[in-house]
Amino acid sequence: MDLKGLNSEEVRKRISEGQVNTAPPDKSKSVSSIIVTNVFSVFNYIIAFIVLAILFFYFKTKDINLILDSVGVFTIAITNTAIAIFQEIRAKRALDKVSLLLKKQVTVVRDGQEKLIEQDEIVTDDLIKISRGDQAAVDGKVVKSNHLEIDESLLTGESHPINKKDGNEILSGSFCISGNGYYMAEKVGSESYAAHITGLAKKFKFSLTPLQRKINFIVKMLFSVAVILVLLEIVFAAPSSIYDVPYIRKMTTILIALIPQGLVLMASVTYAIGVYRISKIGAIIQRLNAIESFSNIKIVCMDKTGTLTQNKLAVEKVIPLCERKDVSQVLATYAHYSSDKNATACAIEELGNFQQWNVADEIPFSSENKLSMLKVDDKVYILGAYDLLLEKTSSDSKTKANELFDKEGLEVYRNLLFGEVINGNAFEDTKEYMNSIAIEPYCIVSISDQIRDDVMEAINLFRENGIQFKILTGDATFAVKAIVTKIGWDVTDDDLISGGELDKLNDAQFKEAVLNKLVFARLNPEHKLRIIKLLKAESYYTAMLGDGVNDLPAIKEADMGIAMEEGSQITKEVADIVLLENKFSLLPEIFDEGKKIVNTVASVAKLFLTKNFLVIYLTLFSLIFLLDFPLTPRRVAFINIFIIGLPSFIIALKNSNTSKNTNFLPDLFSFVSISALLIVIGSYGSMFLVSSVFPGVSDSQLQMIMLVTMVIISIANFFSVTMLEKQNNKSFYLVYGLIILMVFLVTAIIRSDFIVLKVIREFYELINLPFDYWVLTLGISTVSAVVLFAVQMLRKKIMSRMQV
Repeated sequence: MDLKGLNSEEVRKRISEGQVNTAPPDKSKSVSSIIVTNVFSVFNYIIAFIVLAILFFYFKTKDINLILDSVGVFTIAITNTAIAIFQEIRAKRALDKVSLLLKKQVTVVRDGQEKLIEQDEIVTDDLIKISRGDQAAVDGKVVKSNHLEIDESLLTGESHPINKKDGNEILSGSFCISGNGYYMAEKVGSESYAAHITGLAKKFKFSLTPLQRKINFIVKMLFSVAVILVLLEIVFAAPSSIYDVPYIRKMTTILIALIPQGLVLMASVTYAIGVYRISKIGAIIQRLNAIESFSNIKIVCMDKTGTLTQNKLAVEKVIPLCERKDVSQVLATYAHYSSDKNATACAIEELGNFQQWNVADEIPFSSENKLSMLKVDDKVYILGAYDLLLEKTSSDSKTKANELFDKEGLEVYRNLLFGEVINGNAFEDTKEYMNSIAIEPYCIVSISDQIRDDVMEAINLFRENGIQFKILTGDATFAVKAIVTKIGWDVTDDDLISGGELDKLNDAQFKEAVLNKLVFARLNPEHKLRIIKLLKAESYYTAMLGDGVNDLPAIKEADMGIAMEEGSQITKEVADIVLLENKFSLLPEIFDEGKKIVNTVASVAKLFLTKNFLVIYLTLFSLIFLLDFPLTPRRVAFINIFIIGLPSFIIALKNSNTSKNTNFLPDLFSFVSISALLIVIGSYGSMFLVSSVFPGVSDSQLQMIMLVTMVIISIANFFSVTMLEKQNNKSFYLVYGLIILMVFLVTAIIRSDFIVLKVIREFYELINLPFDYWVLTLGISTVSAVVLFAVQMLRKKIMSRMQV
């Protein structure tokens, strides 16, 4: 057949008519979208409102402090937003690079020549070449078949190959596993078979992870506390004039200090860093919170065909049925000389050590006959379905074969019989009278799907972390049993159930089966979806690993959807994570990265919430005991950037703690309530002690003394966060914290005419203190810092014992 395909004019016409295999929209956010999302966030709107309010009062009072305060508040928003934008863009660029690996090209015939094009450039009536290992990009009809064999397991879950002849249909998402051919594109884009099954995939999925729900709780709590404190200030401490500048500054400080913008943005930064790291090792993260989500999984449901197994067969056993010593060699040679290189022949050919044959004639394998034959000199060899060919052997051979079949436990494999035709005068007679041939059996050939090399890494990960593991497959029960046997999973018949059996159960029985059974066979997509829904309804955080369109609804519904690179395109589009090169070995790394994210956010939250609780305590102390409120908007900005923001950013970058965090909120609130209280007590202690020793100290100097004490004890708090956790970077954190402390002390103590230093001191209201004040303040602060560290160490031990 002369294959010319479409010409250039016909292609242009179809493109103009919209008959193109339109690509799905790019899921990656653009740089402009990242910038806009982060700049115009809810928190930035709140900060903008506060800045405008400060400016309003400035125009009424003309107090320069309010102008400087507005700048200080604004720097908080700029710093946090800039960090978030930087990390998200870095993650996006790394992800875009690795996403290119998912884009596959196809070979089409146009103007009589073969050429490579992108899948989204295919038009209706394009002539597409398909060879072993290729995936059908669109629906079409076979124009020319050369022993073309298609695996539709991605669509149906059935792993049996299907022979395709001229005129047969090919569905998008199916794979060519042997032979080659050409098919004409008939249904492209949304008209394809795979697209019709993806109705559920069109629904936007947004689900909060456990960590995000905890952060949301903290955000709501802090907003509520901020409102309460502001109301208390208005009721019990409002001055006679609303233009009282110290009161305005105090209210601004309370609001700006309790807005958890930094915590939320740093959590987003942590997620972005996780995405960046994982993209570097070979996985595509398509939902920002997916990595952390994976670390919370309680049950993993996994497809078999194409997920646990490769789209490749392997010979498990060769059981001799005759006296020949070279049975395996003859069998391998048969496959080697067979012109029909289907998946079965390729697996047998792997046995190697071929003999030299002169093949005179051949009957290729066909799904109708379920056998193939080769004529070699005066012999005719035959290979076909075990049950079919066994009937053509002698009664003694049947008895022997069945005994060995039972003894070797071959019922879990796909079994073939290989032998020699011993009747028929000519090969032509054998072709014509196939039903009456007699066979001398040489061996039973047992074949199974080949398990992915690194699948045990994933299985061990699940076992070590107490994660339940279930197989959900459209394949037959015997095929599943063969696989679970190979991976060393002890599954009995009581652990298995089929889709047909599930259909007969009432709701209560279905629930019991889903919760207790381990292997589910002969499932359709609706079965898988119903199972996932029930597990979620029972509060199991569930993951679904699959590769086919038949897995799509379940992957979409699951808390965490993971797809293989070899899987169908639409399944990869809706999955939260795509494993490039189908590497199961990535799962432990993703799991550890998820735990890093949880621990990082826990550490960062301790720093941010210590500041929040510090302001809460200071506000209450000033209201109840009429004590000084030492903070101002600019001093809060200073603490936010140098004492909270930068240490948090370093923790997000360097944290390597992969221990399981099972006590997030109790650990967090016990930590911050203690630290904040000790910082407040230390600060007021410094103030009272200095004022009693030096009666002439001014109010502004006392506020500076309290700020110095807060900063020094806050560095000890940073050490408490990093040193008491299971960190691998303790020395780095120690040096980093000491550098921050030294920078602060140099800035606060040294009196220099250096313009930058003077501006910083003036802007952040760092007041000069006499040497004697410094000695006493540093002494008290150091003692307070040691006390805080010791108390936190004791608290950590108590929490550990309670957790046990």
